[in-house]
Amino acid sequence: MQGSSEAVRELFQAHGTAIYRFATVLVRHREDAEDVVQETFVKLLRHLEAGGDMANVRGWLFTVAANAARDRQRRRGRWIPWEPAHDIAVPPPALDDEDGRVRRAREALRLLPDRDRQLLALRAQGLSYRDIASATGIQMVSVGRLLARAADRWAAAVRTHGGSGYELLARRTTPGAR
Repeated sequence: MQGSSEAVRELFQAHGTAIYRFATVLVRHREDAEDVVQETFVKLLRHLEAGGDMANVRGWLFTVAANAARDRQRRRGRWIPWEPAHDIAVPPPALDDEDGRVRRAREALRLLPDRDRQLLALRAQGLSYRDIASATGIQMVSVGRLLARAADRWAAAVRTHGGSGYELLARRTTPGAR
């Protein structure tokens, strides 16, 4: 038990911030994102205590977080009627945004369908197509096409808000990683 909790603590240090950012994109509420992160790492602890396989821990964490976010959104939609007051934006991290490009990109991202936001957020975290497919339940052969369409819709939304778009889509990952 002690070894499992220490491993989870180390994995939280390594991946917790990325999981939180990913969850905020999906659930759009800080408190819900925090709950998703907590659920994800509690499940990780149980998984490790049961002797579960951790060959691809990063992909596993994002898959569990995506499922927890999806479940949370379903429950939220079922029990809380939407009102503009409920759609409070998650406070963005402090970034240099002198010309407003980051703000426009975030606004455009909020306008995208849930699946597009999820695909873009997973890719921005550096996940492979295989891991994205696992986290979203999409066929791996479809990930590239759907991701490209999501990026195009995001770039179009950014342009609609007065930006050029693609400079914000620069990948921090290895091109072509699948």
